[in-house]
Amino acid sequence: MARYLTDPQTEDEIQALAAEAGIPDIDQAAKLARLLRLHHQPTARPHAA
Repeated sequence: MARYLTDPQTEDEIQALAAEAGIPDIDQAAKLARLLRLHHQPTARPHAA
């Protein structure tokens, strides 16, 4: 991950669970993509000078 969302030990547990998970089916993948878009916070773009 790019940054820790929790303490490192909890992050390791989350990563281990994710590694055990299978490949999502098409419906699960679509739902995850929607959730990620909902929580995406775009970075500020510099203004052209």
